[in-house]
Amino acid sequence: MLRIRLERYQALHDGLRWRSVTMVIGGGLATVVGTFGLVVGILLLVVPSDDAFPWRAGLVVGLFIGLFPFVAGIALVWRGIERRVRLGKFRELVAFGGSRTSFEAADLVATLQLSPRDAHLLVVDAVSHGLVFDDGGPSPPAAPSFRFQPETTPMLPLGRSVASGHAPTQLGGAAAASLPGPGAPPPAMRTAAAASPEAWIGTVLNDTYIVDTLLGTGGMGAVYAARNRRTGRRYAIKTLLHDARLEPDAIKRFEREATAASAIGHPNIIGVHDFNETRDGVHYMVMDLLDGETLEQRLSKVGAMSWREARARGLELTSALAAAHARGLLHRDLKPANVFLARSPDAAGRSVDRAVLLDFGLVKQMDDANVSRITATGAAVGTPMYMPPEQARGEQVDVRSDVYGLGAVLYEMVTGTPPFFDRTLASVYAKLLTTQAPPASSLSRRPLPPAFDHLLACALAKTPAERFATMPAFARALASIEPTESRAAG
Repeated sequence: MLRIRLERYQALHDGLRWRSVTMVIGGGLATVVGTFGLVVGILLLVVPSDDAFPWRAGLVVGLFIGLFPFVAGIALVWRGIERRVRLGKFRELVAFGGSRTSFEAADLVATLQLSPRDAHLLVVDAVSHGLVFDDGGPSPPAAPSFRFQPETTPMLPLGRSVASGHAPTQLGGAAAASLPGPGAPPPAMRTAAAASPEAWIGTVLNDTYIVDTLLGTGGMGAVYAARNRRTGRRYAIKTLLHDARLEPDAIKRFEREATAASAIGHPNIIGVHDFNETRDGVHYMVMDLLDGETLEQRLSKVGAMSWREARARGLELTSALAAAHARGLLHRDLKPANVFLARSPDAAGRSVDRAVLLDFGLVKQMDDANVSRITATGAAVGTPMYMPPEQARGEQVDVRSDVYGLGAVLYEMVTGTPPFFDRTLASVYAKLLTTQAPPASSLSRRPLPPAFDHLLACALAKTPAERFATMPAFARALASIEPTESRAAG
């Protein structure tokens, strides 16, 4: 399996960029000198003269001051352009492989739209520059794809609200020693469950939900597919351990995730149907079980979306966020991992995607005093690659902070990379606070409408006053681009 050396990328990037610029400039000067020498040499050759000296001088000047420098200059310009193209390929390779534990050359074929031969040559080139190395390990198993099925029957009393699509949390500790209710595992199995999330499969939560399969694990719990033992209806259940390792406010965040937006009732916000705690202190929430994958998983496969698809998903997300804002709620953690692409058949029986907003664990009421991204311990929470500058500084946030987060997600949809990407979090924070993101059209492999660059520049502005004032204003600007420009841009 192949791995990326992120610590090597910046030096390699700077070196290749400097050499490419030097070669293009040097080659251009040599081409100009060579052109001048060719002209002088030709003039000396064609000027009538009884003396042989002008003819000999013309031949020497034409060859050594004209032709040779001209050919060398063209070769240098070509090599400089080649290095610039190589730098772009390395940037795409780092964006693709930097967020993965490991990958194979075959994974680059579909994601970077390369032929198998070009993918192999790119890996060989990256290895020769020390950017990629082979750890000799086996191929990892495929990441699980969450399956959520939309509800078609009445919801439980909690109603339709928000839920988490975070990489769920890993179970561990004494809190997972047992589960109450009929069908609970024997003591030996309950002991294993403390260390293994898979051991929960087959157990029953509070005499109601039978845990069927493990969908995914994370740092503080897990997400399972489960069914109601009385109705047979299937759900997704997210668990959170009552563990001493958790922050003091972790359970409060979990409860807030389950209840804060329960009154929104929006088709692009996942529904939460129950929230409870077992007698052993295991908190869990019961959510819609949908069929599909997260936007993060989709982008890891395809690299980037078409403009039309990104626009459609973006309009769905602006609608969801506008509904949350109308209830006085800020999401504060927008990123591809928190957007689920639910698959369902349309009227013609074709499978279509629907963006569903996940994870309101960081949701805040807008009228909370000094709403910020700083916890009681003084630590900033969230994801810096999608975090607006004011949140990174711990300042007060409002709806325009969600505008920035959605702008960053849209940016990655069409480019395959976040607005700010670097090898260390410190570098990401530095770019986030001091530099402007490059235009999406400069990174996208497909042509984009010119107005799309302007829209993202507005959404990703450093100061909130320069952004769209509301989510509906963002939606109107996004929708207005489509009629003529999207057809021209593809």
